[in-house]
Amino acid sequence: MTDPLEKYRNKRDPSATREPFGAEHTVRAADSWAGRFVIHQHAASRMHYDLRLEISGTLQSFAIPKGISLDPDEKHLAVHTENHPLEYLFFEDLIPEGNYGAGAMIVWDTGRFVFLEADGEESLKRGKLDFVLSGFKAKGRFALIATGRRKAAQGLAGTSGKAAEWLFIKKRDEHAQPEVNLIERHPHSVLSGLTVSELRDKKSWSKALEERARALLLQYPPARPSDPFPFPPMVVKHGDAPKVSSNYLYELKLDGVRILAQKSRHETSLVYRSLRVCTRNYSEIARCVAHIPVDELLLDGEIVTFDEQGRPNFGRLAPRIQAKKAADIVQAEHRVPVVFFVFDLLKLGQYDLYSVPLEQRKALLFELIRGNGYVRTLDHILGRGDALWALCESQDLEGMVAKRLSTSYVPGPQASGDWLKLKRARDYDYVVVGFTQSSRGEFKALLLALKSEEGWVYQGRVGTGFSNRDRINLAKLLDGLRRDTAALVVPEMSNVSFVDPKLVVKIKHLGLGNSGHVRGASFQGIHEAKQPDECVISASHDTPEEQSKEAEQLLERPQEATNPRPGLASTHLAQLSNLEKVYFPEEGFTKGDLINYYASIAPYMLPHLKGRPVVLVRYPDGILGKSFYQWRAPEKTPSWLRTFELYDEEKQKIKGSNKSAFLVDHLDALLHIANLGCIPLHVLASREGSADCCDFLTIDFDLGPRTLSDGVRLALSLREILDELGLIGFVKTSGQRGLHVLVPLGPGINFQSAKLLCELLGRILLTRHSDIATMQRRIEKRGDKVYIDTGQTGRSRTIVAPYSVRAFPGARVSTPLTWNEVHLALDPANFTIETVPSRVELTDDPMLELLEVRPAIPAILNKLASWMGPQLG
Repeated sequence: MTDPLEKYRNKRDPSATREPFGAEHTVRAADSWAGRFVIHQHAASRMHYDLRLEISGTLQSFAIPKGISLDPDEKHLAVHTENHPLEYLFFEDLIPEGNYGAGAMIVWDTGRFVFLEADGEESLKRGKLDFVLSGFKAKGRFALIATGRRKAAQGLAGTSGKAAEWLFIKKRDEHAQPEVNLIERHPHSVLSGLTVSELRDKKSWSKALEERARALLLQYPPARPSDPFPFPPMVVKHGDAPKVSSNYLYELKLDGVRILAQKSRHETSLVYRSLRVCTRNYSEIARCVAHIPVDELLLDGEIVTFDEQGRPNFGRLAPRIQAKKAADIVQAEHRVPVVFFVFDLLKLGQYDLYSVPLEQRKALLFELIRGNGYVRTLDHILGRGDALWALCESQDLEGMVAKRLSTSYVPGPQASGDWLKLKRARDYDYVVVGFTQSSRGEFKALLLALKSEEGWVYQGRVGTGFSNRDRINLAKLLDGLRRDTAALVVPEMSNVSFVDPKLVVKIKHLGLGNSGHVRGASFQGIHEAKQPDECVISASHDTPEEQSKEAEQLLERPQEATNPRPGLASTHLAQLSNLEKVYFPEEGFTKGDLINYYASIAPYMLPHLKGRPVVLVRYPDGILGKSFYQWRAPEKTPSWLRTFELYDEEKQKIKGSNKSAFLVDHLDALLHIANLGCIPLHVLASREGSADCCDFLTIDFDLGPRTLSDGVRLALSLREILDELGLIGFVKTSGQRGLHVLVPLGPGINFQSAKLLCELLGRILLTRHSDIATMQRRIEKRGDKVYIDTGQTGRSRTIVAPYSVRAFPGARVSTPLTWNEVHLALDPANFTIETVPSRVELTDDPMLELLEVRPAIPAILNKLASWMGPQLG
């Protein structure tokens, strides 16, 4: 099968650019009728825009020199270029000088698209792509039409010159805007908020903002140390703030979920108000926060989604809140797009800004976050809350928040009273099912109901808002509708008369109380145009108060454990227990999730374990609890689980040391040790039938304080050395931050020779990269360099097994990679117990041939001998 990314990769050096290189997928994607798109603004030798559409597992890319236009009369040239990997959907960076396409590149727009006339594959063959874009900026129907030269050329992508020319056209629809220059109006990235020019000099840009933060702290020094993250956000209290005051700013009250977002050098985290981590549920938001060009950041805001009228709607967020499995999270992300509205800045760089008055924090926030992408600033009005309140009234919005300008940030859970929410009463239609009377027979209140599938449901009563004329009219209408029995069950109350459910009234209220009945209700009038059967319990009656209550229930609810596959415990030998115990607290992953992972990955992992003694690292209480290595199989190990006697390297002639290690040959054995609380599995480099021979040597790149980019450079350099010698290296993530390279030796190589060869390879690599690497075993003497660890090769030395989970936040997996995936943009956090099972379904195991390689070791040793002088000096 041809590699659709071959031309892309051939143009790029993985050790010199942070562009992604993509995995080699062996399964063809289904026909592409819809997918994701990205529009890059690229300041290369000439400024241009690249439209990339997801088709058949890659991005079909079109360079558009004049950019995106909403004018149907404009036809822009589009040049079909090489396919790009899917990871390019999120790529934004400065491509260094000397590389292909050098220059700044921002994600100018992104979103989803749908083909209209044919699927993507067929459309490419026809030379016409007719599609609808749903992005932040580019919206509506567009077309790419191949020119005559293109139609005459053979092949699809990667053609050169005139044969690659297409025309990019905006179709006439409600989104067409001939007078609007979309590019000038919206110059900012939808990821970072930067423009192309700012991205070129983002270090200076961010440094200037940090200097402003430092100056503010000098002016407003903190009275006490800042609370460590995570902490409850500042409380917004119900209150009666003035609608007009120069002491306040006024913001819309959003109907979403409160979020604190923290960015550190190596990680971005999102937490709910309850402090429950939710980074996985809003990965696009976390990705954008990570792109903001400041090393340290803490933001307070609200994640929202919108209804068809463009209003925030909490009810629609439920799938994003509840999704737990990786597939459900991805599906929810596609179905429910979200935006993070940031309304406060608590940390910028190394400077905590809690003590700085709100007005100054806001000003700095607006400098930091610009544009209208995934992450936006929430705008406000100074002093004139009445104007914002009028907008809420006209647009039927929930209300607003009044914040005192001079206030510092006070973390919850206690309310300071400086932030006050003012909520609108909203109109709803109800059916009258009865009324109450005074002891003198005077009309007092209406009993209200809505219809459900089971019948009428009582909703409370309304006793205010009636004029004298209203009372007279209602008394006449109700008298003609009297009935002896109630149409539904209502709470016991005195002096109640029941009526047929035929009268519809409009009620304004503040939401539903704890009883589920209307609160603060006021009569607005009779709704003569509406039929009683139309007044049903639906999302329209899911009021802000009720939604807030539901939000709390969803956000506070403990995450449910994912049970292993049906029948796993009852049809196999392994006995499983305590599946609901939480092993990874931040993510909520349980012991059941861990066992599920090992069950799903077993077909790929077991070949690496078969006949190879396994050493366990057990975490009976999860990654935050105590842990211990276990070489020996416990006394009560089931008889069906095989073991193998080991002996210490220092006591090679003394057997009977009672080190009977596990042999994991089948699914039952793997599940049994996972049930013991074993998270990572460590293996020896020998097998039971050849215990004195080393199958492979291992070089471990321990990053220390350095970034993975240095580990990538060393791994790629090691590969070049191996190629020169005639050896083959297989690379995997360590499952934490680093990389492992395993080099197969073939049969019959003793451990002494393997250790010598491993040490020599490390020394050769060190001579080429002494500026970033060290082989100093003592940690305190390594400085800030990457440690080239060659000590993992030995008779009793172990290495974490391929596809093993690590006791590391995120439940990362030590994942085999292709060398094409080893590049500066590699992120080990992408390989977890959620993502790896689906990954291996699309790719072959890159380490499958690890033990099939038969290198010519004598010839390699001779070549090494000739290198000794020039390479090692």
